[in-house]
Amino acid sequence: MRILYVEPFEGGSHASFTRALTRCVPADWTRLTLPARHWKWRMRGSAVWAALSQAEVVGAAYDLLWASSFVPLAELVGLVPSLAKVPRVLYFHENQLSYPWREGKVADRDLHYGVTQLVSALAATRCVFNSAYNRDSFLQSGRELLAKMPDAVPAEWIETIEARSSVLGVPLALADDPPPALVPPTAVQRAAGPTILWNHRWEHDKNPAAFFGALAELADKGVAFQVAVCGQRYRRAPDTFERARESLGERVTHWGHLPDRAHYLALLERCDIAVSTANHEFFGVAMLEATHCGAYPLVADRLAYPELFPSEYRYGTDAELVERLEALCRRYSDGAALRRDRRGITQPHAETELGPQYAELVGRLAGDC
Repeated sequence: MRILYVEPFEGGSHASFTRALTRCVPADWTRLTLPARHWKWRMRGSAVWAALSQAEVVGAAYDLLWASSFVPLAELVGLVPSLAKVPRVLYFHENQLSYPWREGKVADRDLHYGVTQLVSALAATRCVFNSAYNRDSFLQSGRELLAKMPDAVPAEWIETIEARSSVLGVPLALADDPPPALVPPTAVQRAAGPTILWNHRWEHDKNPAAFFGALAELADKGVAFQVAVCGQRYRRAPDTFERARESLGERVTHWGHLPDRAHYLALLERCDIAVSTANHEFFGVAMLEATHCGAYPLVADRLAYPELFPSEYRYGTDAELVERLEALCRRYSDGAALRRDRRGITQPHAETELGPQYAELVGRLAGDC
């Protein structure tokens, strides 16, 4: 079986997904990828890049096309008509209709990207979303957008997409061994307090202001804690990070991007609490990885998180986040271990669990060709 894989934003979780999918599904994979930068230009230009610059590759014979939702799929199929003869999967890591916009910039939002994805979905044989939240928010936002069209609104647009949509989470490469150091803290550790982890992208949609605001409140209350901050950082990061780095001072045990996955996992295995304050989370790889390594997860009760974490690990408001963090920190100072083996939460998202489902989907679609 020959599969053409097109991902014009190959980085971070997208790149991890590429590796996992091609491991899970036995096939002859031909990959067309571009580095994860200039996302707007990727969405506008990747179809033409593939059709013209990679004409020999995309024009070959395939049993299936697998494309990221960053690909304007209708344009690609129009430019390479042979692709209309094979099944086409459009995989949504995120959707541009529900992606949070920078505060104060909503009026300037370019809806072109969301419309492109709505059209791409019509050009797909199957639309696969990484969470029900991703799927449902895309369909609902699509309905709301089409309701604003003055006339010539195509009937059954959203219904057609919905009928060909399904949900398959991100298959994660999770260690089989239980997390280490599941023991009560020593007297020295208790005095310093638990290590609170941020392991997300350094961007506005991950809401770092709420995270560092919560830590500032804990510090003002005299609560003992330490903090480790990692995650992907682009050329421009919110000013919140530099201000927080200065104010947190000696509480910081790590700050910045890690050189490789081994160092990243080693850091997770030293952290006691992992926090997400995200305004955007269509799945939640970072929190699942931290949880698998033993950290106590605290996630907002919104977005995709209710699909991943039991209610005991979710908080409702920023004020509740501070309360929950303070209670956990004081438990730790009293000698309670916060790290646990919580693989019951993460195991359903392992490659070993989801891989066969991806293989079955691909085999079924390619067999229908």
